[in-house]
Amino acid sequence: MRCSQEKTPLLFIQSAPGYMVGSESEHQGIGKYGSDMVRTVACAQVPRIQLVIGPDNGAANYGMCGRAYRPHFLFSTMRARTGVMSGRSAAGVLLSIEEKKREAKGKPMTVEEKQAFSQKMIEKYDGEAHPFFCGSRLLTDRVLKFSEIRDWLGMAFEVSLLKPIGEPSFGNVRF
Repeated sequence: MRCSQEKTPLLFIQSAPGYMVGSESEHQGIGKYGSDMVRTVACAQVPRIQLVIGPDNGAANYGMCGRAYRPHFLFSTMRARTGVMSGRSAAGVLLSIEEKKREAKGKPMTVEEKQAFSQKMIEKYDGEAHPFFCGSRLLTDRVLKFSEIRDWLGMAFEVSLLKPIGEPSFGNVRF
C-alpha cells in the first residue's frame, strides 16, 4: 500500500513452495494475512514485476502477483518450478483419492499400482512445473540466466514506468 501511495514499483522475487496449511496456521491468521496480500496486490496501481527463482506453488504464486494479476513482466530462472503443487504433494493427494475410488468399486489398488500411479503423477506435475513448459504456455515472459537478471529487470522497470501510474484505490482497510 505504501509503494502505491509513493508510486514505487514492486518486484516480487519468489521461491515459495506454498502457503502453510493446517489448523495451526489457520489459527495464527494465514487466511487473513493471505487475503490482505491478495487485496493489496490486486489494488496496487504501480508496475508489478515477478521473478521466480525457485519452487513456487499454489497460493504463494497466485498471492504474490501471479499471472492472474497481470504483472507488467513475469520472469523465471532455470531453477524455477511453478505449479499448483509439487509432484510429490500432488501424487500423495491424488493417490488417496484414487485409492478411495477403487475401494468403492471393490477393486483395491495393489502396491505396484500405487507406486506406478504415484510415479506417473510426480512426473506429470514436476514436468509441467518446468520453466520451459510454463514459458511455452505463455505463463512467463522469459526464462532468464542468472547473469541476465539485472539487465532484464532494468529494462522491465524502464518500460513499465513509461505509462503513468494511477492513484491508489484500496478503499477502507482495517488492521
